[in-house]
Amino acid sequence: MNTPPVLATGKQKLVTIYVDNMAYANGKMLVGSFADKHGIVEEHLETYLQQGWRITAIHGFGGNSDAMAVRGWFAVVLEISG
Repeated sequence: MNTPPVLATGKQKLVTIYVDNMAYANGKMLVGSFADKHGIVEEHLETYLQQGWRITAIHGFGGNSDAMAVRGWFAVVLEISG
C-alpha cells in the first residue's frame, strides 16, 4: 500500500484553486485575450512561497471544457520544514 510520506519535522498545507476563464469575461461570450488576468492565482501562492513554503505536488481534477469555457480545480500541496 502506498502511503504519503510522514514528515518528521515539518508541516503541510493543501491549497485548492478553482480556475474558470469565463469568470473574467464580464458577461461577454467571446473575449480576445485573458492575458491581463494571468498571475492572479500565482499571487495567492506567492505569500506562502515567500514565507518558505515549497510546492511538493500539483494535481488537476474535475472541470470541463465547453468550446471557449474552461473550468477546473487544482490541488497544490505545500510543505515547510521546521
